[in-house]
Amino acid sequence: MKIGAFARHNRVSIDTIRHYIDLELLIPQKIGKQYQFDLQCQKDFEEILYFKSLGFTLLEIKDIFIVKHLGKMTSFQREEFYQNIFKDKHEKVKMQIEALNREKSCLEDELHKLDGKREAKPFPMGISLNWLRLLCCHRCGGPLLLKEAAVEDNMILSGTLKCNCGVEYSIQDGILFVNPDKAVCEDRVPEPLSYIRHTDAAYLNHVYKTLEWTVQKIDFKGLSEKVVLELGSGSGFLLRRIYDDLPENTVYIAVDCNRGGLLSLKKILENAEKKKEIFFICCDFLELPLAEHSADLICDFAGSSNYGFDHSEFLLNSMERYFKKDAALFGSYIIFRNFSSDSLVPVDCRENFRVGPVGRKIEELGFLKQSDYLSDVVAKGGIYENYFQNGEKVLTYGFVGKRLG
Repeated sequence: MKIGAFARHNRVSIDTIRHYIDLELLIPQKIGKQYQFDLQCQKDFEEILYFKSLGFTLLEIKDIFIVKHLGKMTSFQREEFYQNIFKDKHEKVKMQIEALNREKSCLEDELHKLDGKREAKPFPMGISLNWLRLLCCHRCGGPLLLKEAAVEDNMILSGTLKCNCGVEYSIQDGILFVNPDKAVCEDRVPEPLSYIRHTDAAYLNHVYKTLEWTVQKIDFKGLSEKVVLELGSGSGFLLRRIYDDLPENTVYIAVDCNRGGLLSLKKILENAEKKKEIFFICCDFLELPLAEHSADLICDFAGSSNYGFDHSEFLLNSMERYFKKDAALFGSYIIFRNFSSDSLVPVDCRENFRVGPVGRKIEELGFLKQSDYLSDVVAKGGIYENYFQNGEKVLTYGFVGKRLG
């Protein structure tokens, strides 16, 4: 019987049969280039299935076959041999079950602890009444008045902010919306596990190293009573990474145009063990209703880069009025080593993705470099990081600097 017929007869793939041959579990005759399977091969195959049903691995089965084939055993010897190997296997299985039961018990204990934590009522995150001093009309710069608000624990959960010039802002689910009808509603912000599963391993390592480099440079004690402005919170990788280290009196303003992303990030943080001062604003960057010279620290974790795919203007130039004279900048920028002929980056936007021009633009804003970083090169991302074409190579430029005031 040839290999195809033998595989069909036993309802397995040809690849399975070849694997058994490679392990020398099956030893068919070879006539020319064709394997021929006889009755002994069939008996061996059935024994393989039998031992597999008892939990033996293929390598363990190979050891059994070697002893069986090399030693001519009487029926009594064969039964004694099987009895010994079955006893050994039974003992191993028993130990594995005991180990699995211990692991099961530990997992149940951890799940019980986590369930207990989840039973605690999540604290609401909204807009603190104390933060209204940081806001102003993006159009005329005038003060904003609160109308028709629902307030809980000094947090505005819903309501309207109005300016005398006629501009209105909506507060929904504790998030300030500059223009709720135009907010991006598509849910392109992935959950962490989905992001990990659908992103290239080298790219993930690239993101991780850049994030850790950034976090290591932050003086968290120095953020006490300071205002942090993050341009483009996205999936919240940075905020979630540093959340526990933020002083409780730091105001962290997370800005993004994606409604779904901000709602998802807010929901996650509302279940944290400690409540921090996180202020969510959903708007286009150029319509940010923030008072001038409010931000002590600017976190630009690819925010300018993502903006730069559609705008030739370097985002930080447009945001400069919000920075204090002695503000600090923690930036991370997507840099293209080369652009392909079908690049997704428009020609007039490419200065936003070259390390030299990006560095010069930052320094022109008065930020003196304290430290910088260039990552390894990556050539592909995944379904969530699909901004470069085949042949393009990308790296990250990290920058830490401060104005002298």
